[in-house]
Amino acid sequence: MTRRSRVLGAALCVTTLLLAGCTGSLGHDEEDESPSPAPSGGVARGIDMPGAPRYHRLVRLTNSQWASSVQVVLNVAAPSSLADGFEKPVAGTTDFTNNEHLLSVNQRAWTDYQSAAEELAEEVTASDEALEDVYPGTDAAGFIETVGRRAYRRPLTDAEVAGYTALFETGAAMSGSKSTFAKGAQLVIRTMLQSPHFLYRTELGEDRKPLDGYEIAAKLSLWLRNAAPDDELLDKAPTLTTPEAIAKVAESMLEEPAAAKSMRYFHRELLHFDRYATISKLGVPSYNESLNAEYEESAYLFFEKIFTDGLGVRDILTSTKGFVGPGMASLYGLSASGRDIVERDLGPDRVGFFSQLPYLTLNALNDESDSIHRGVSINLDVLCTPLGAPAPNIPPVPPLEPGQTNRQRITQLTSACGGLCHNELINPVGFAFEHFDGMGQYRDEENGGLPIDSSGVYSFSEGAKPFADAGELMHYMADGEQAHLCYAKKLASFALQRDVIPSDLPLVETLAKVSRGASGSVKEMMLELVKDEAFRTRVGGPL
Repeated sequence: MTRRSRVLGAALCVTTLLLAGCTGSLGHDEEDESPSPAPSGGVARGIDMPGAPRYHRLVRLTNSQWASSVQVVLNVAAPSSLADGFEKPVAGTTDFTNNEHLLSVNQRAWTDYQSAAEELAEEVTASDEALEDVYPGTDAAGFIETVGRRAYRRPLTDAEVAGYTALFETGAAMSGSKSTFAKGAQLVIRTMLQSPHFLYRTELGEDRKPLDGYEIAAKLSLWLRNAAPDDELLDKAPTLTTPEAIAKVAESMLEEPAAAKSMRYFHRELLHFDRYATISKLGVPSYNESLNAEYEESAYLFFEKIFTDGLGVRDILTSTKGFVGPGMASLYGLSASGRDIVERDLGPDRVGFFSQLPYLTLNALNDESDSIHRGVSINLDVLCTPLGAPAPNIPPVPPLEPGQTNRQRITQLTSACGGLCHNELINPVGFAFEHFDGMGQYRDEENGGLPIDSSGVYSFSEGAKPFADAGELMHYMADGEQAHLCYAKKLASFALQRDVIPSDLPLVETLAKVSRGASGSVKEMMLELVKDEAFRTRVGGPL
C-alpha cells in the first residue's frame, strides 16, 4: 500500500469510501535493492509519521539535480536534456521523489549515466572554442583541479589529481582530429561525470558530528538551487562551520530565482500538481480541456507568491487572492482581464488555496463535488492525519436521488464504516466545501433547490472545533498547530531527502513554531531548518 497513490489516484474516484483502522500507519514501498528495516509507523502530536529512513551517507542525485549539476560543472547554457530519458522514480511510494529510498542505481541507470557522460564530453570538446566555456585555459593541471572541484563538489585530493593527470595524458595521446588538450579533456570529463563523487551527494563525517563545509555547500545547493554548488559557493564552503554562517549563505540563496524553482518542485509533489493535466469532465458544458493548463499554472503562481513574498502556511490557508486565467474568470464570477493569468481578489467565499478552482475542480466528479476526495486529500496532505488503508470491497457512489443532497448521500454510504474515519475526519472536511460544485463554482443550493449544509466538527490534534463552512475551517487550521506541524514535516522530508518519523518531532515542532510566529514565512522555516542538527550533522546509516 503506497502512502497516497492508492488513496488519491485521479481515476479511482471511490477508493477511499470505507476506510478502516484510522489509527494505523500507511505502508511504505521500499525501492532500494538492499535489505532495509521494517517500516515504522508512528503518530506524534497527531501527525502521521510513517516510514523507515536509511540515513544513507551517499545519496544519488535526482534526475533534475543531475541535469542542473552538469550545467554547473561544464558551464553550459542550460541543464542537460539527456536526463529526460533517464528512468524515473515511482511516485507515490514516498512523500517526495527525491527520497533516498528511490535513488538507488540499477543497470539501466548506470547505462544512462555512461552514455550521457560520453555524449556530453564529446559535445563540450567538439572544438577548442567550445572547450573554452568549460575552462578558459589550456593547462591540464588547472583544468583538472577546476572542473574536478565542480564535479566532486570539493577540492580533489593529490591522489585524485595524479590519477586524472595520467588519464588526461592517455587521452591526449589518442588519435583523432581534435587538439591534444581537447582529447585529454574529453576523457577526463567522461570519467568525472561517471564518478560516484559526482553522482552521489555525501555525508561522510562521524556519527552525530557536523558535516564538513563542502558537504554543507552541496546539501544547500542541491536543495535550494537543485544543482551542484558553483565556484562562488565552493569558495565559501570552508566557512560553513556554524549554524549562523550556514543560515547567512542560505538566506542569500533563498532570494535567487533557483530557490523559487526548487520550491515549485516541492509544492508540485506536495499537492500533486501533475494531476491537473489529467482532469476530464463528462457532460459538463462549462468545462474545456484548455482549462487544465490554466489550473496548473494558477496553482504554481499562488505558491510561488507565497514563497517569494515571504508568506507562509497561514496565507496558504486564508488568502482570498488567487491567480485567474481567461478561461477561469467566468467560473469565479469575474470579468476576463486579458489573456494572461493574473492575481485577482476572489472575494470572501474563497478562503485559502483549497477554496480555489484548481483544487476544487481536481477533486470533483464531473459537475458534482467530491466530498470524499476533498476530505481525504486535506487530511493526508495538509493535516497529516493518520488514516488507514481503504477497505477491499468498495461500493460505487450511487446517483443522487430526488430530494437528496450530496451530503446526505455520502453520509448514508459511509455510515457503516465504523464512524471515526469518515464521521470525524474525512466527511467533515469534505462537507465543508459543499458550497463548491464540480467546477469549483460557488452555489447556495443543489439538486433542484435544496439548501447546502457545510457545517461540521473536526477533531484536530489540539481538540475538536466546530465550523460553519470552509472559510471558518481554514481559519481554525491557520490558528491551530496541526497544519503547521504537517507542513513542517513535509518541508523537512523534502530538504533532508528521507522519511521524517516520530524521533524527528523536535525538529518538526521547531519549524512549526516558526510557522505560527508573527510573520511565519516559509523562508523563515527553511532558515531554521538549515541551522538544525538534523540538516548539519550525519545521523549514520549504510554507504
